[in-house]
Amino acid sequence: MRAFLLMALVGLMVELSGAQAGTKPAAPSSPAEAKPAPKPRETTLSFAQEGERWWWTEDDGGNPLSAPQKTSDASVNLKLPENAATLWVYDATTGNLAQLKVAQLKEKTELKSERWTHVARLQVNLQAQDKPVASALVSLTDAQGNTQTRVLEPSAEGILVFERVPLGKITLVARYGDEQKATQETTLKAERALRVPVVELTLSGAVPTLEPSETAAKTDETPQASRIGALVMFVIALALAVGVIVFLVRLAVQKPQQLGAAMSKLGVELPQATTGSASAVASAAPPQPELPPLESAGVPPTIAMPTAAKPATRLVATQGPYAGQAFELTGELMTVGREAVHPIALVNDMGVSRTHAQIVRQGDQTLIEDLGSTNGTYVNGVRISAPTPIKPGDTLQLGASLFRVE
Repeated sequence: MRAFLLMALVGLMVELSGAQAGTKPAAPSSPAEAKPAPKPRETTLSFAQEGERWWWTEDDGGNPLSAPQKTSDASVNLKLPENAATLWVYDATTGNLAQLKVAQLKEKTELKSERWTHVARLQVNLQAQDKPVASALVSLTDAQGNTQTRVLEPSAEGILVFERVPLGKITLVARYGDEQKATQETTLKAERALRVPVVELTLSGAVPTLEPSETAAKTDETPQASRIGALVMFVIALALAVGVIVFLVRLAVQKPQQLGAAMSKLGVELPQATTGSASAVASAAPPQPELPPLESAGVPPTIAMPTAAKPATRLVATQGPYAGQAFELTGELMTVGREAVHPIALVNDMGVSRTHAQIVRQGDQTLIEDLGSTNGTYVNGVRISAPTPIKPGDTLQLGASLFRVE
């Protein structure tokens, strides 16, 4: 027993001595310092020329990380968020998009023509028997094999919009009615006449369409009433104007001094009658200086003075449902829209609003103004936001219709 206790004591002493001779246990590690967050990635985008463009970023799930920001310079420096995966750039002039992977961006990124790979918006007009289709299920398969599906509701008035469609061949499939289907193929190009390309898809068979609304049904009565009211107001205004003129003429003949005093109070000076012969008046006039000859004035006498530009007289459709047709600009105020009551009625263009724009003629100048349309009014490819002059040679775009001003 004593031997056992002795051996146990010896073993314990050996273990303690070994622990003292060994290495000291490592001190508990301090908490790892937080790594500094990586700085936002920077890149410089350069374009072929200046123009209105917008850019924004999205994460891996396609969620926008910020609101689109505008630039009009030929180059712009961007600071991208840390979790940005995709950079989108929109060209407001062409309507095209560039999709850039943030991981592949370099310090300087040049956006050449091949970088613009998508159409920002594609409009599809569905018609049947010259009426907008009420409901359908439309699928679009792009050149990359991806498919987008849209439901056409009656409130859309036969118009569907697809976004971010890759350039190239696309296939549209519309399903409607009782197991009916229509298929159409087309090709989207980077260079085109319309900023928002429009595809006309005509359906046949038993197709649910939209009937004219009550407002449109009453258009035959409302314009007539408005014309009569306008005519009555014109007659009243004309009678008042004639009465004022007659009164002023009588007052000028019978009481010229009272008329002069009254007009002076209003800040209007009437010419004073002069007495004497015509020769006296002529002699009182100051002598007029002689004009220098054309040679000394720097103007060759054989050169004719420039003539004023010819005013716009008509619109000639070059693209769209009315290609080849001409619309004369005859009135001082002419409205343009999809309803038949307008002087320029584009009832077959589903991209035109019911009341889209108006054309005003002021002397030799012609102006066009957008009236809050859905798809906008474009003059020479630029969307307008205020009354804009037009002249022969200009181009106008309303919906899917392109016009030449003559």
